[in-house]
Amino acid sequence: MLISRLTLLLSNKHSAIPSLAPKTKVMSSMKESGIKVCCSSGKPSATGGCGDYSPTGKLVQLAASGPAAYYTRPKEGPLCSNSALIVIYDIFGIDILQTRRFADLLAERTHRRVVMPDVFRGRPWLLKNFPPKDGGEFIKWVETAGSWDVVSADLKSAHEFLLADGLNSSAPLGILGFCWGGKQAIQACSGDSYARKLGFKFLAGVSLHGAFLGPEDAKHVTVPMLFMPAGDDPDIGPIKVILDKKPFGAQCAYHRFDSETHGFAAARGDWNVSHTRKAIMKALDLTAEFFNKHLPN
Repeated sequence: MLISRLTLLLSNKHSAIPSLAPKTKVMSSMKESGIKVCCSSGKPSATGGCGDYSPTGKLVQLAASGPAAYYTRPKEGPLCSNSALIVIYDIFGIDILQTRRFADLLAERTHRRVVMPDVFRGRPWLLKNFPPKDGGEFIKWVETAGSWDVVSADLKSAHEFLLADGLNSSAPLGILGFCWGGKQAIQACSGDSYARKLGFKFLAGVSLHGAFLGPEDAKHVTVPMLFMPAGDDPDIGPIKVILDKKPFGAQCAYHRFDSETHGFAAARGDWNVSHTRKAIMKALDLTAEFFNKHLPN
């Protein structure tokens, strides 16, 4: 059953919603599942129907020794200084127009600064090398180039940049992750050794067609999160069961895009395809609504 609207859970007593499960059988191994969905969901593109789109943001340097980042903010209207957003892209990196466009529109809808650090330092998984011939090599690359040590350092650099740009010193952040970035969003929203090392707080997180996610990740989450898997992404019911039991469980939200494939809002998405464009805009609206609800304005 397709969930047609954002499901804000009213009680942590609910059982897993059947429609959160994908239409295909879920693999038992989280890594195998991540490889399968990442590598079988269609050809990625750097433009995806956005070839004539001119990004409203710009590339900035986060620190002398830090990475570059895509930075965007609303063109008009008020600019919130009480919170900001960090985006973690998918495995194809910072130059994907679909991802930049999503970040631009998210800034407009939330009136917040949005920073997307170049975690891979200009060396993402190349489009021409996809799908990977060797799943083991792919996993090794993801775990090395996108390790939490690398990501957390870049989150700190992004935070420092935002402070220098006018964000209030005590302002919390929200985080959105695409695909592999969804895993990083969960870790950033965890109260264990992951988040404690950051020195600042994320008050809300969003996983958009997240990959490599599992129940163990959910056990450590300490703030509300929104999960938006695609139709071929693994079942997030087990994650929901765990989050339901937490004090903030009723504030978590879930929406499965059954008609879309993994990566539809990033490098796999084609804005020229009507149903995909509608799904992207729906995901954008739900993301903005979620952050506006859980972050200070």
